[in-house]
Amino acid sequence: MPVRQWVLSLPFRLRYLLAWDHALVRAVLGVHLRVLLGFQRHRARRHGIRDGRSGSMTVIQRFGGGLNLNVHYHTLLFDGVFFTDRANGALDFRPLPPPTDEEVGLVLARIAARVQRLLKRRGLDPGDADMCRVDPAVE
Repeated sequence: MPVRQWVLSLPFRLRYLLAWDHALVRAVLGVHLRVLLGFQRHRARRHGIRDGRSGSMTVIQRFGGGLNLNVHYHTLLFDGVFFTDRANGALDFRPLPPPTDEEVGLVLARIAARVQRLLKRRGLDPGDADMCRVDPAVE
């Protein structure tokens, strides 16, 4: 099965919030995965697959290359969807084309908006999740 790695890196202020709040780490992961899996379902529908489902596995990494604090997510996502073939009822897999740069940008914007709403619901400053800014550590 083809697999694509998605890495969600976060702004510094949000990394520090996550370093001390494991429940928030899991909640951000939930947002990240729901957006990615929804993105795959939507793309599958555009390719004629109505009930396609993908799968993923994520490793939460808490440090960077210099052993610095850097909470981020490495997600392996099937680069396609599983679906039930209506003709014979068998489970089948259909690979999807690679996402475009524009689609990756839309995924990021959707994750950023949902993380900001999550922070607001938890009484935290949503400005801490300004994820659409370029992170100087990545440049």
